Amino acid sequence: MELTCHCGNIRLTASKVPAELASCNCSICRRYAALWAYYPPSEVQVESLEQPPVSYIWGDKEVAFEHCGVCGCITHYRTLPNCDSEILAINMRLAENELVQSLPRRAIDGASY
Repeated sequence: MELTCHCGNIRLTASKVPAELASCNCSICRRYAALWAYYPPSEVQVESLEQPPVSYIWGDKEVAFEHCGVCGCITHYRTLPNCDSEILAINMRLAENELVQSLPRRAIDGASY
């Protein structure tokens, strides 16, 4: 599976299509309106053509949200070394609507944490 940001600067290649998408209502995910697909970092390749992704790290500093420095699309997030697990989450809003609509969704109540 290959996805790109709007301008094509950031390309994410995953080893497989996710089994489900996650919709989180935490303070940042609800603002991003992202639908996340979770992978081990070894199963996703992140490439950039012009500029590398720009990171936004806040709060407990366990997650780095990445966006394209050219078009601004939120492309993915990755957990940082002080986090308990290694995750690279792809923003599936970058995928074609047909694929997004075909996958089941799981709600995550991140606002309660």
